[in-house]
Amino acid sequence: MSIKTLRDFQELIASDCKKNIILDTDAYNEVDDQFCIAYLMKRPERINLLSINAAPFFNSNSTGPEDGMERSYQEILKLRGMIDPNSEIPVYRGSREFLKDRNTPVESDACENIINTVMSSEEKVIIVAIGAITNVASAILKCPEVAERAAVIWLGGHAIHLPFKDGRGVEFNMRGDIPAAQVVFDSGIDLLQIPCKGVCGAMTTTWHELDYYLRGKNAVSDYLIDIVKNVSSHKYAGSRVIWDVSAATVLLCPEAYEVDVCMCPRIEDNGKYTLSDGRHRYLYVNMLYRDRYFADLFRTLADEL
Repeated sequence: MSIKTLRDFQELIASDCKKNIILDTDAYNEVDDQFCIAYLMKRPERINLLSINAAPFFNSNSTGPEDGMERSYQEILKLRGMIDPNSEIPVYRGSREFLKDRNTPVESDACENIINTVMSSEEKVIIVAIGAITNVASAILKCPEVAERAAVIWLGGHAIHLPFKDGRGVEFNMRGDIPAAQVVFDSGIDLLQIPCKGVCGAMTTTWHELDYYLRGKNAVSDYLIDIVKNVSSHKYAGSRVIWDVSAATVLLCPEAYEVDVCMCPRIEDNGKYTLSDGRHRYLYVNMLYRDRYFADLFRTLADEL
């Protein structure tokens, strides 16, 4: 992949033109995916949201990856109806398990949706992935041409500059399906990575701030405030990171971030990054500006743009 190609991808992301998007989300995992869904759906002048895929996840909010995917699927439908009762944006169930290895795709409606959408489109389709990247990797494994025609924005992994320590752990989206991340990072697809710790970790807010700016604006804003409030353990001076929104921010608010062209790291089986000569380049978000980030999000959610 040439630098020129990546620069073209970077210019597309930051441009005012309407982008064709597939959103791939584990919407029931936490509380921030819901903000991202609403943010994208409320900006139809900039975003052509072609479809939404449910991604698998496994934590205390699910009994396993299939249950996490199904709960996410239902949460997406709930949000879609709340934001726009007349919305016809298709929603697809995703992978019921994580990749067993780097060679075998997981069959799902979401995988087929990615392949069919990308291969039939005359314009670039950007897959915005904010969960384990199983659906995307499966589509690439099943149809390698997807890597030549599509692009991916992925919120996943921690910042490359952070030292790797077993005690520090691997970021949740990457840890969920390391083979899938390996497939995507090795595929040569136009890729922009948004790291979590070290970049997005400062994107925090409180339910008090949400209440001040969003309460009473519309039903979805009230819902978003309440789900954050319900999971806030510290009612005094407590904050919550809302980092999945960054995947929409890079498309909607270019003044809120900085991006570099970097060597694409290799991901080892334990989730560690390694850099080696001859690797292709990719885009890497190295900075987010918190106030600009939330200002645009709050104005969008409050219907004040």
